[in-house]
Amino acid sequence: MDLQIALLLGQDGIVNGAVYGLMALALVLVFSVTRVIFIPQGELVAFGALSMAALTAGACRPRCGCWSHWPR
Repeated sequence: MDLQIALLLGQDGIVNGAVYGLMALALVLVFSVTRVIFIPQGELVAFGALSMAALTAGACRPRCGCWSHWPR
């Protein structure tokens, strides 16, 4: 394994850890205020990730002419 792959894997680990940490923080904040465990929180995170992936891939580009400056 060369340095480029090691750096990529390290960055991936840091990003995944940050996402899990933010999810845990959100769960703790919601529970501490409402005393109710918010079950659909994971689905909201998954929806956000899938929406970002679709926008990055260009699958959700509007069809009207006002967005003609977007790359195809």
